[in-house]
Amino acid sequence: MEIINNKNLITYYIDKFEFDKILMLENNYEIQLCEFRAGEYICHVGDEANYIYFFLEGKAKIYTMTESGKSLLFSFYSDFEYVGDVELMTNQPMVANVECITKIYCFRISTVRYRGLLLEDNKLLRSIASKLALKLNKLSSNSARNLLYPLENRLAAYIISINKELYFSENLVQTAELLGTSYRHLLRCLKKFCENGYMEKLESGYSIKDYDKLVELGEGVYK
Repeated sequence: MEIINNKNLITYYIDKFEFDKILMLENNYEIQLCEFRAGEYICHVGDEANYIYFFLEGKAKIYTMTESGKSLLFSFYSDFEYVGDVELMTNQPMVANVECITKIYCFRISTVRYRGLLLEDNKLLRSIASKLALKLNKLSSNSARNLLYPLENRLAAYIISINKELYFSENLVQTAELLGTSYRHLLRCLKKFCENGYMEKLESGYSIKDYDKLVELGEGVYK
């Protein structure tokens, strides 16, 4: 992670996302612009919640760990979101892993330094409340999809969200855990995709041959 000291870029994001409607800027928070590389984590489950992040640009996957130590996919971020909003309100450690799929830009504000001001910032509280309602609805929907959607649909949506230049090379054991299925079932589904011409198995991963078909199969999943 790198702190970007580019005043023009900071001003650009403040104007683009209308932060005057999200924060009481007269509180003069120290707002840092952070750049995360693909593969980095904004946070891990159990981390101290020392910052609230404002997700600005890029794509990330959000997942948690079950009591048995397995991963479970929640959703993907590609639009403006908060990271650490629940933790700000509850003063608890981070409850999810946020892993960067692409390069990501975030603003962050220290909740150690500004916790009192943030909890009295009516603009922020209203915005967080609105986002939390949407997150709750999304979480309920995605949990239902994990149970009701066939693996074929969930896997297609995951591949579309996670692929890099039409190439899918994720760890398949972790992928099976994230999608709530067995490794063998995942391999059968990938084999079916290859047999249908959607993908091609290569030495270190899979090349996507029919992107549109995968989009069609994954439509509506993890949205």
